[in-house]
Amino acid sequence: MYYQNPYYQFPINRQQYPPVDVTTFEHSVKAFQVTVVEAGTLLKKFAEPQFAHRIMSAAQTGNHKEVDSLIKSIGISTPVTAKYTPDGIFLTIHAEAQGSQCCTLTMYLRWGKF
Repeated sequence: MYYQNPYYQFPINRQQYPPVDVTTFEHSVKAFQVTVVEAGTLLKKFAEPQFAHRIMSAAQTGNHKEVDSLIKSIGISTPVTAKYTPDGIFLTIHAEAQGSQCCTLTMYLRWGKF
């Protein structure tokens, strides 16, 4: 007697992918390692009470230019975008590898009790 499995499925044509090339990934990892070091530098500066007071005061008065200037004064080479609310500040650090943006590190630091 011949038995046919009712759950048997015909082989699915799987999409063929190109061979793995880790070159771009390696560049991204190296760029991100620099970003993490620079994020540490940024956080060390933010931990200084006088600097923290200056940046929070500028943010609370809506002085975007001053906030950007203070962040640039820290001296990191990777671009940082800052957005803030009464609750805290969002910092996004954009890294580049091979001439284009490869990776992003976003941090949220709370400074309010809202």
